[in-house]
Amino acid sequence: MKRRFSLATLVLLCVVGAAASEQASTLAPSQVTAFMGTWPLTMTNPAGARETVRIWEENGIVKASVQAGRFPAINATGILKDGDVLVLTLTRFENGKSDRAVIALTRDRDTMNMAQMLEFSQTIKRGSGKKESVAGGG
Repeated sequence: MKRRFSLATLVLLCVVGAAASEQASTLAPSQVTAFMGTWPLTMTNPAGARETVRIWEENGIVKASVQAGRFPAINATGILKDGDVLVLTLTRFENGKSDRAVIALTRDRDTMNMAQMLEFSQTIKRGSGKKESVAGGG
């Protein structure tokens, strides 16, 4: 089942995420097993852009980061799970200004789908990709 998120829904999630930005994730790693790993995504909007979502466990805490192209990865400040959707909040930097972002991640078999909304944009950026395979045992 594919979920589409309205701009109003993502704005509401952004407000919730902003309120929780100083708190560590309360998710147990077992709750997000399907999302764990490194996911290189090809964006359809903007066409051809590349983003990488990484989700991992560190000392029993779920952590996540998002990297646009070759820019440094940005750690998520909020992570929550609602049904089959993993939501990340973070602060991106667009045109030299900070911009809150809400990213909704869903799985469709072996594909991760992303819907990303930036606070100062009316466009929802979308992309998808398959999990990066781990070579060499680590």
